[in-house]
Amino acid sequence: MLQKIRYFLFLTAVLVVIVVAFQNHHEVDIDLLFFSGQYPLTLLLLACSAVSFILGAVWTMWRLRKREKAKARAKSDAAAADSGKSDKQPAKDSGQPNDAVKELGG
Repeated sequence: MLQKIRYFLFLTAVLVVIVVAFQNHHEVDIDLLFFSGQYPLTLLLLACSAVSFILGAVWTMWRLRKREKAKARAKSDAAAADSGKSDKQPAKDSGQPNDAVKELGG
């Protein structure tokens, strides 16, 4: 259900960007670093939207990958801790008093 809502909101946002971009088709003066000149506002709005979408997608993928790595690390740590407990046998009593008893004078 949540996925359908996401798709609906995404399509709505895309339609709004397209409508706004194509209704503002006049040329504007732009001076940006080494670009300068007159460009149609439609081109600038669509380009900014595309760059924003790509940066957002890359950021989201990076965060998801980081979260998956953390989960995998936690899972492997838990598996190592479980296997460490099952591999170790309890120490056999050698008949010698342990150090704590020696210190207490026993």
